[in-house]
Amino acid sequence: MTFSSIHAGEMHQLGSGVQNAGKSLTECAAQLRAILNEVELTHPGVAAIGRVGQWLTDQAPDLYRRRDLAYEAEQVDVDVFGNPLPGAAVPAGMTRVDEARLIPAAVRAEAARAAPLFTSAARGDAAALKQLTAFKDRLSDPQFATALLEHLGPRGLLTIPAAMGTRVRKALDADDDSAAAVRRQNHDVLSMLSKALATATDPAAHARLGRKFLEELKRQGRTEIPAPDMGGLTNPGYWSLGQILASTPKQPYSEWFMKTIGQDMIRWDRDYLKQHRTRFLPKDTDVYNLPAPTETRPFQGSDSIGAADPIAALLTVAGTSRERAQALLDDRDLLKYLMSDRRPQWAMGDRGESLGTAMEAAMKGSDADSKRLVVRATQILADDVQPQVSFNDAGEVEIENPSELDWLSGIRDNLGRILAEHTDDVVFAYFRNQPRADDSELTGKVNGKNTAYFSPTDLDFVMLDVTADDQGYQALLLGDIADMRGKIDQGLTTGNEKLLNNTIALNSTALGHLVEARRMALVGRGKEADAADEKLRKLVQEGIGLVPVPFAGQVGKMGLEAAGSIYENFVKDGYTKAGDWLVKESGHAGGKAIKAFGDAASNDIAAQELVKQMLASSAVAHESYRDRGLDKQDFVVGDPPRLKNPRDMSRDEYEGFMRWIAENTTVPGDFKEAQQSATVGAKEIHDNLKAATKDK
Repeated sequence: MTFSSIHAGEMHQLGSGVQNAGKSLTECAAQLRAILNEVELTHPGVAAIGRVGQWLTDQAPDLYRRRDLAYEAEQVDVDVFGNPLPGAAVPAGMTRVDEARLIPAAVRAEAARAAPLFTSAARGDAAALKQLTAFKDRLSDPQFATALLEHLGPRGLLTIPAAMGTRVRKALDADDDSAAAVRRQNHDVLSMLSKALATATDPAAHARLGRKFLEELKRQGRTEIPAPDMGGLTNPGYWSLGQILASTPKQPYSEWFMKTIGQDMIRWDRDYLKQHRTRFLPKDTDVYNLPAPTETRPFQGSDSIGAADPIAALLTVAGTSRERAQALLDDRDLLKYLMSDRRPQWAMGDRGESLGTAMEAAMKGSDADSKRLVVRATQILADDVQPQVSFNDAGEVEIENPSELDWLSGIRDNLGRILAEHTDDVVFAYFRNQPRADDSELTGKVNGKNTAYFSPTDLDFVMLDVTADDQGYQALLLGDIADMRGKIDQGLTTGNEKLLNNTIALNSTALGHLVEARRMALVGRGKEADAADEKLRKLVQEGIGLVPVPFAGQVGKMGLEAAGSIYENFVKDGYTKAGDWLVKESGHAGGKAIKAFGDAASNDIAAQELVKQMLASSAVAHESYRDRGLDKQDFVVGDPPRLKNPRDMSRDEYEGFMRWIAENTTVPGDFKEAQQSATVGAKEIHDNLKAATKDK
């Protein structure tokens, strides 16, 4: 790495002087050559003067680039001639410049050969497409990628997808089955451009695009780009950029790109929506619009190919890492726009599935940024759900326009998994019972751990929305089960009776909120109340409470992946004493549990039975029981007696085992307390929602 110190203004003058000198010497050589030609003479000095003139002319751009690097370092905006704009504050003195950011002339020449091939290939030149393959491996080279994009320029880059859309439209109109082949070719070209753009916008690389290019890209992103030979049809430049991003959804763009271009794309989308309302996303059947240049399917529940929603494409790319997603979503106003104001636009496309992917990447961790973002998300969503909720004379929830909430249904399963990872904070929020926190007070530290400060009322509105989705509900349920089971095991291992009692009381209360939210979500949408209980009953009768949390491999085989890393974390905490029979099977064959749980008439009873399973299985796993009368029981085998595998128990034997363990467990927990706490939670959610909607 080599640095030099330069004065930007003087470097501009030097570049201008060298450029003028080169031009003058070149003109002088031409004049001398003309004079000598008239008298039919030649002289080697003329050629030497010409070479010097050309050399000086070639050096000027390099000097100007040094000037631009100095202005970029000082964040001085300049015009197209490199002069500071009026009002720009130009620091006095020298500026330190990284010489490694200068690109060799040979690389620039190579990029200059490649750039027109992209434009030609976009217009259907097969020979150009073939020649481009020679440059594929060069696109990960920051110097080449930067030089390529500088040669294309922002407008040239954004014109390429529009030209591709024109080709696809003509192929579709011809109805000759060539559109699929055209789209495959387009995908190859766009994926190469996407690779180059990601490489050239990586701040860790020495060679990269500067502020001047990015500011012009933002300007062109808001400019209408005409599609060739389409009768004046135009699309915003950011539409074109969205098509580039959609071609390679797993391309690792930098956090810097997300902060600069990504957030600006969202702001443009917000401004566009204000001015023009919902932007139309054309399908192939929309013959008067520009179709997707590649084969994208952004319409949820449809096989129609359509032009990729540029914001959905951006969010999909951002969702490939926590850092990218947090860089893009860490702006409250933009997050509110995406989750609230943009709902009509999501309804036209993927119903927010791409947004949910980015949210999950950004909010699922235990770091402070994840915690802050998830609290923001609950506040924003709660504000959208609240106006739709009211209570009828019978005291039941009514959801006035569920279809409007369903416009963003694609984020529900993601939010379920997100909140499941923050179950400890959710459980404590119901105990803490504090109002909504200000944006500067969304997180804190408790015992050295980052903590999210949720509002219980916000959580209840969010759960009322999320639990309408089966996957979202199951993720929340498994998160609470995992959290409760892990703490019960921890309390038994350490002999911490206070932890056990608090866990049973607090987690059961949170469970009451959750399962009642599920019932209310379905009833509020006009579904039978019994259907609200079915999911929980099924989980209970399959013995979820008996699953030994630490055995992540078995958990995965049993289809409980939704709880994710929560299970893995308990493995690390050292839960090791579990009966083999708990590992082998998650349920009880032959419907042995149906009689015990199938008749549960309400969620709180089902929740009680679920906690009973957890306490009973923990007692067995940790041998926390008295062996009083064990040798006389019919659910044991061997001498000395040991518990029979539940697969081999009859229904009567299993019920006898549950009665025996309830009487002989040394776990200091009261089953009835779990039932009472769940009932309290179910009542609390009613009270919270009624208080928040009392003026309706």
